[in-house]
Amino acid sequence: MANAIDYLDWRGDVPLSLDGFSEVDGLIICKLTSLDFSGIVPEDGAMGFADALGEYFKRFGEEDRRLGVLLPPGTVTMAKKLLASRRFAGLVIGDYINRVDGANAEQFCALTAFLPDGTRYIAFRGTDDTLAAWREDFNMSSLDAVPAQLDAAAYLTRAGWRFDGELRVGGHSKGGNLSVFAAMSAPEELQERLLDVYNFDGPGFRRSVKSEPGFRRVRDKIRMFVPQHSMVGVLLENDADYAIVESCETGAAAHNGFTWQVKGRRFVRCPGFALRSRVYREAMRSWAERLDLEQRQELINAVFDALESTGAQTLSDLNERRVRSALAAARDLLSDEDEREVFAESMEQLARAYISAARSRLPIIGRFRRKDN
Repeated sequence: MANAIDYLDWRGDVPLSLDGFSEVDGLIICKLTSLDFSGIVPEDGAMGFADALGEYFKRFGEEDRRLGVLLPPGTVTMAKKLLASRRFAGLVIGDYINRVDGANAEQFCALTAFLPDGTRYIAFRGTDDTLAAWREDFNMSSLDAVPAQLDAAAYLTRAGWRFDGELRVGGHSKGGNLSVFAAMSAPEELQERLLDVYNFDGPGFRRSVKSEPGFRRVRDKIRMFVPQHSMVGVLLENDADYAIVESCETGAAAHNGFTWQVKGRRFVRCPGFALRSRVYREAMRSWAERLDLEQRQELINAVFDALESTGAQTLSDLNERRVRSALAAARDLLSDEDEREVFAESMEQLARAYISAARSRLPIIGRFRRKDN
């Protein structure tokens, strides 16, 4: 079976004028935000994708490698194929922002793609491997809005002011959440010009948003895709309809959009979630319900304060110094009695929630021992 990179091999020679923008195109364009165009693509302006990628290669080389702990190889290969395709001939990208603020637990990256069909695609990056990004992700479970969500809403609104045509917005992982938040927060006039809101395995929100007027206006435009082994898109409250797609990987590896199977111009659909994903979803929701917002925030702060006290700024740093980081984190977590109590109680509740969810999903086998005659 093929993936989004293979899709460019067989669909790349077909221009958008003959075969319109597809859901697979949506994933491909939003994955461009995985490339670091800082100092290359202007924050207020645009340049040809060919020129931008050429400068990127001068700075980082053309090797297709991991882009941090969370991004396996594939993005550079995809970008090369996209550049060579007729489908995206003349692609222009611009208004690039890449902001990481550890003090405010903020990680935000976005760019605008000027597509050959005359529309624009606002793309938001998902979670990178900075600790600031991960703290912000966890803060989504206890805060109504995190800085990146507010950044995304402002970015989309600004794009709408500067361009009076039709737009798409999308992102993978946290970027998918940002896309939905930005779309539902946009002025009504701008919402009417949105063609699609792509959410590729992004987490939901702390509370249900289905009753909010802004969400209701864009709900039918949301295209959400989650792999059958999803462990991210099933988190928190997701009120949009979604398609479950087939991945060639299981567990956390299925979050990688390049593992999603493609046939024609669509992702291959699955009838339902894998058992592990269903158990995980129920356990995490049950656990979250048992913790009040203050407890959640105390736990988040305790964990990330300990990790950041090691001097690490990224998950890559923690990998390189995992022993020292783990010891420092444990020492800091256990040094305060109140934090220790919150942490221990939370972990116990999580374990109980997972066991309860597993029991509700797994058939009881061997409860009674069969007697051999």
